[in-house]
Amino acid sequence: AALALDNGLARTPPMGWLHWERFLCGTDCAADPRRCVSEQLFVEMADRMAAEGWRDAGYEFICIDDCWMAPTRDKQGRLQADPKRFPGGIRKLADYVHSKGLKLGIYSDVGNKTCAGFPGSYNHYDLDAQTFASWGVDLLKFDGCNSDSLELLAEGYRHMSLALNKTGRSIVYSCEWPFYLRPVQQPNYTEIKQYCNHWRNFYDVYDSWSSIKSILDWTALHQDTIVKIAGPGGWNDPDMALVIGNFGLSWDQSVTQMAMWAIMAAPLFMSNDLRHISPEAKCLLQNKEVIAINQDPLGKQGYQLAKDKNFQLWERPLSGRAYAVAVLNHQEIGGPQNFTFSLTFLGNGLACNPACSIRQVLPASRDWGIYSWISSLSVEVNPTGTVLLKV
Repeated sequence: AALALDNGLARTPPMGWLHWERFLCGTDCAADPRRCVSEQLFVEMADRMAAEGWRDAGYEFICIDDCWMAPTRDKQGRLQADPKRFPGGIRKLADYVHSKGLKLGIYSDVGNKTCAGFPGSYNHYDLDAQTFASWGVDLLKFDGCNSDSLELLAEGYRHMSLALNKTGRSIVYSCEWPFYLRPVQQPNYTEIKQYCNHWRNFYDVYDSWSSIKSILDWTALHQDTIVKIAGPGGWNDPDMALVIGNFGLSWDQSVTQMAMWAIMAAPLFMSNDLRHISPEAKCLLQNKEVIAINQDPLGKQGYQLAKDKNFQLWERPLSGRAYAVAVLNHQEIGGPQNFTFSLTFLGNGLACNPACSIRQVLPASRDWGIYSWISSLSVEVNPTGTVLLKV
C-alpha cells in the first residue's frame, strides 16, 4: 500500500484557512450566526478567498476543524454533519468550495471522541476515510484526543493513512501524532513521515505574543531532532494557524509570525475573519516574496543559527544557492535595537562567498545591494519584531 510519503501531495507546505482559533467551537447559530461553525461560514470564507486574492496568493484549502459533526453517527454508522448548521451536508459544501477553485479540509480524531466530545474515528477508520472521499474532501486533520493508549494512538494514525490512500482520492493527511507522544516518549519522526504529510509538534497557537514566542522557543530547542526530517511530502507543523489579522499581535509581532513560519517551512493556514481584515494584515498575509520563501521547492526547513542576548539569527537554505535570513528581536521594552553579524556566519560560510546581493523582504521590501564575504551586516529591529532578508 502507498504511504503518505508516496501520495504525491504536499510537495510544498500546504496553505489555506481554517476555523479553529478564531471561531473555536461556536455551535449556537441562533445567538451568533456570523460566528458559528456552519455551512454559511465556510461559504462566505470561500467567496472571500476566491474574490480577494487569497486563492491566487496560494491559499487553496478551506478547512473545517472540530465541532462540525452531529452528536451521533447515522444508522449506517457513518459520520454526519450537524443538520441544522450544515443543512446541505459536506458533499454540497465541498462542491461549492471546488467551484471556487479551492479545496476542502475536514477534521476527525484518532480516538473514540474528538477533543470537543463529538464522535471520533476509533474502530471506524476505513469507513470514515471512504466517507470523506465520497464527500470530495481534500485534506484530513486527524487529532489525537481520547485514545486509550500510545499503541492505539500509533495504530490509529497508521491505519487512517492507509485507509485514506485506499480510497483512491488525493487527501492530504495532517497528523497530531508527535504532540500526543511527546509527554511520554520521543517521537519517531522517520516513521511519522512515512504516514503523514504534516504533523503537529506543539500546543495550539493562541492569539498572543507569548504563544508565538513559546512556539519559536520550542522549535529552536528541538531543531536538531525535527529540522532534518522536513521536506517535500512531509512538514513539521508548529501549529499552522496564522493569527495575523486578529486581536492579540502588534504589527511587529505579526511580521514575526509571518517571517518565522516562512523560515520554518510551516504549513500556512490562516485563522482569522476574512470578512473583516485590515488592509495591512491582508497585504502581509499575501506578500508574494514571503510566500515564495515558505514555498521554496528545495523544501529545507530553517533553523536558529545564533542567539545573542535578545537577538536570534535564523537561516533557511533556498533553491538557487540563496538563503532566507531572519533577525528576531525578543526584547519587549525600549525601542529598536541594532544587531551586527558577519556574513561568514551564513550557510556554513558559503552563502556570501565571494559576494552576495541582499534584499530585505520584511517588514518592508527593499534592496540592500551587494556585499562581500567578509562584510558585516547591521540590522535594526523593533522590539518583538523581525527583519527578513533574502541573501
